[in-house]
Amino acid sequence: MKLAFLFPGQGAQKPGMGRALAEKHPEAMAAFEAADKALGIPLSRLCWEGPLDELTKSVNAQPALLTHGVAAWRTIEAAGLKPSWAAGHSLGEYTACVATGAIAFEEAVRLVRRRGELMYRAGQERPGTMAAILGLTREQVEEACTAASEAGVVVAANDNAPGQVVISGEIPAVERACEIAKQNGAKRAIRLEVSGAFHSPLMASA
Repeated sequence: MKLAFLFPGQGAQKPGMGRALAEKHPEAMAAFEAADKALGIPLSRLCWEGPLDELTKSVNAQPALLTHGVAAWRTIEAAGLKPSWAAGHSLGEYTACVATGAIAFEEAVRLVRRRGELMYRAGQERPGTMAAILGLTREQVEEACTAASEAGVVVAANDNAPGQVVISGEIPAVERACEIAKQNGAKRAIRLEVSGAFHSPLMASA
């Protein structure tokens, strides 16, 4: 049997993440402790207790998700399972690099903290958001973005799967694109828990 491990990007974070895993598995606890030490901050407490608004900031969400992913991977690895392939969404690429031995965990957690700082700063300079559009093709989502462009910058940013495309851009434009997408038959348009318009022109400074 060959396994592929896929690691999530920003938007998957929530208070309580990894706590039960760390309390039950020493490998997972060690990952959280190593992250706390590498960063010099109580990242584990933020992961386990929140608040959500602090955890959602890129500077915190990125190392938090990487640490949770590594904690889960190390727990699975301790059970004797190893991936043949590893990949991830955006930030999740760094977790995949740790899982395959391309980057040391402590280096990766410091790297994504810095990445998060730069992306958070870009989000402060040019505020924006993201939303997942379900039930339309990429072409239809791009048409909705074009139609909403009078309200500001909005682009089709992540082609996640057939029928799921994430858009990113300025808040009024994203909201307008969501309205248009639903008018054109989208099943759902869901705002993501992110602190910026990632994978869009608004991230140019980062």
